[in-house]
Amino acid sequence: MINAEQNNSPEQGFPAGIGRRLGALMYDSLLILALWFLTGFIWVPLSGEVVTGFAFQMTLLLETIGFYGFCWYKQGETLGMRAWHIRLVDESGHGVNLQQIALRCLVGPISLACAGLGYLWLFIGKDKQTWHDKASNTLVVHLPR
Repeated sequence: MINAEQNNSPEQGFPAGIGRRLGALMYDSLLILALWFLTGFIWVPLSGEVVTGFAFQMTLLLETIGFYGFCWYKQGETLGMRAWHIRLVDESGHGVNLQQIALRCLVGPISLACAGLGYLWLFIGKDKQTWHDKASNTLVVHLPR
């Protein structure tokens, strides 16, 4: 059992499984997609044409990183994680810092790009940690209702 903190009140949590993680990821992907649409609706009138190219793609990438980074830093969870009752904590059960968030954002795509092996590692590893969990010394915990 892992301690997790939210607003100075400790809660008990267990390592989250792949189902909850993927559920939260799918939920969050809908929010991110809406953000991307909004960005496109703003960008098109400014450029006067269909938007493509490096600058636009980097803007979308930075928005995605900003979404996760802000949510994880401020609350330890995104809206999708809240719906699935999971939270990101460091290995001692406290909130994560900016260095841990940066490492997760760098290693997370690699975990997925290697045919999902980084995510599947949670079936092998201790405390159901993925590659990006291990790299950033974090855990995703399931908080009972």
